[in-house]
Amino acid sequence: MNPAPRKFHRRIAPWLALPLAVTLATGIAYRTGRAWFGMGKETGGTILDIHAGAWLGDTGSVIYVILMGAGLLALVATGFYLVLKSRAKGQPRVFHRILGAILLLPLAASAVTGIAFKVGEEWLDLPKSTLDLLLNIHQGGWLGTAARPFYVLAVGIGLLVLALTGLQMTGLFRKKKP
Repeated sequence: MNPAPRKFHRRIAPWLALPLAVTLATGIAYRTGRAWFGMGKETGGTILDIHAGAWLGDTGSVIYVILMGAGLLALVATGFYLVLKSRAKGQPRVFHRILGAILLLPLAASAVTGIAFKVGEEWLDLPKSTLDLLLNIHQGGWLGTAARPFYVLAVGIGLLVLALTGLQMTGLFRKKKP
């Protein structure tokens, strides 16, 4: 097996863990808050601003979304390669591989549609119908209004678990021996 994809995956994942955690937490908070907890549009807008990096300005926000989405796609692609080629052993690795395989398509779809939505909205002036379609795919709206928050919650928590198990495999959470 070519060691380059594993090395690349291991090197970029820790750098993306925190920004992706913020992005997924705000995505979950927005969708579940609006659907289940009566979150107002103003509060929701503030959470979406954090989700999309609006504090970086118009251009910075688009670049942030592109970088987060491209980073997630790189992790998905290298993770997919590793699932196909690696014979991982050990509980965290096997669990990480199985969960990664399950989330492969939802994470890739979320990254691609998130990037396309933001670039289309800010830079390409795509029609509202196209933006609505991209957002519908991004949020799992194709499952229906009732299932949409469950989809966002499942994909978000799944990505968080992938990040935590991945960081665990790096040795970050191991106790140092005296």
